[in-house]
Amino acid sequence: MATASERHGISWGDRLLDLQLPRPRTGTLLLLEQERREMMPLVHGMVCDELAEGRPVHWIDGGMRFDPSDILSLLLWRDCPGDAMDRLHACRGFTAHQTAAIVERLAAEATEESPPERLSGGRLVVASDLARMFADPQINRAEGRALLRKTLEGLRTTAETSDSLVVITTRRRTSPILPKALRANLEHAADDCLRAFRAGRGVRRGGRSTSLLHLASIGLTVPWAELAEGQTSLLEFRPHAHIVSEVCTDLPPLIPSSDQPNGARSAVAARMARGS
Repeated sequence: MATASERHGISWGDRLLDLQLPRPRTGTLLLLEQERREMMPLVHGMVCDELAEGRPVHWIDGGMRFDPSDILSLLLWRDCPGDAMDRLHACRGFTAHQTAAIVERLAAEATEESPPERLSGGRLVVASDLARMFADPQINRAEGRALLRKTLEGLRTTAETSDSLVVITTRRRTSPILPKALRANLEHAADDCLRAFRAGRGVRRGGRSTSLLHLASIGLTVPWAELAEGQTSLLEFRPHAHIVSEVCTDLPPLIPSSDQPNGARSAVAARMARGS
């Protein structure tokens, strides 16, 4: 098992977000908390990056809403090798006990002396809407909490033993609402949490409304919006090694003068946009 100093980060699936936030580390559990499903494009991007690099990815579908076509379209758009999807190992439990059993088997594989290549060669595991399975009214609440704790322990074993990042997604707006006890179990087990909040009116990116993403470990909140389908950022075409670690957020100075047409009008508009 790799030590903490040897562990490396995994891309957020968005080059601009990689510049703004530290990358999540392998060997840890990351909780993504969203209103509905607004952060799933990030997860799809993370998976696509790993598959494109030739590494396998495991996806445990707890909410029964996983659609592999979302990832396939990203791979096709990036002109990735045709066998990339073969490295995506997705599974779904139809009950809380089946979901717990899937994680238990995954953790057992990770602890084997010679684990299968599909696990040892990968470094990303996704468990989408995991806690929803354990809120099933057909099982006792106490049993649901116990099964969730056991499942989270299995994911912890998988992350640390195989040096993988385990991404767990959850939603605040569900029907029925996720019990507080289950939400508390998720937050307690996670090493870090990225929360999404609606930003309301304001900056838009690629025609999409902006969300506010808050990373708990550093207490930083940044705006983010998914690019519209078919659009990309220029950062996608820059080698990762040459991407700078700082982003300039200050507007260039406006100098109204006769040399700049409509300079005074531009300065007034800029001050109004800044709220000054």
